[in-house]
Order: sequence, then structure tokens, then C-alpha cells
Amino acid sequence: MPVALLLVASGAATALVGLVTFLAPRTFLRLVFKVDAADGATLFFVRHWGVLLAAVGALIVYSAHAPAARPAILAAAIVEKFVGVLLIFFGPAKRTAPLAAIAITDGVLAALYVAIIGLA
Repeated sequence: MPVALLLVASGAATALVGLVTFLAPRTFLRLVFKVDAADGATLFFVRHWGVLLAAVGALIVYSAHAPAARPAILAAAIVEKFVGVLLIFFGPAKRTAPLAAIAITDGVLAALYVAIIGLA
């Protein structure tokens, strides 16, 4: 798979998850974290997290066509995804099947981004 296609696909998926999280935080919490009730502060932070995911995803898509910006953008994406993996597997939240799937996907993407930076 060409690098640009991988970056567009993975960035678009990341941005889409972020957008869904922002627009439907209660649904996201219920489906991914198995949380049925959330207070205002929790919804604020989930929505903010969604915006950050959407921004990182958009930057990953941008990096597909901006090779000069790619190392910095992918370095930020690697940190975001790797910290997510650590929090899912070692953090205090109950690990659900959807969370484990997110962690595995983000771990694979982070490793691929490391390889892409190494190729630059």
C-alpha cells in the first residue's frame, strides 16, 4: 500500500472517530466504554477529545500530500496513539472489546508511522 494511501485512509478514519465522538459523546461512551450516564464535565472532556482526534486525523491526511510536514505530524500522531494504547491496556478504565480493538489498531498505526518516518 502506498504511503499516501495509508495516511489518507488512517487519517480519515481517525478524523471520523473524532467527529462522531464530538457529535455523539453519550453514544460513544455507551458503545466504547459501556458507560450509560455521564455528567457535564465528562461530556465536555469527551467532546474535547473528539475535536483533538479529528484534528490529528486531518493532519495525518494533510501529511499524505505534504512530505516536509510529515515527520512532525506523524510524531505527534505516534504520541497520541501510543499514549492511548498505554492508557487502554494499563490505565484505570475498564477495558472493553471496542477499547481493545481501538488500542490494537492504534498500536499498529503508530508502528507504521514510525516506519514511515524512518523511510523519510
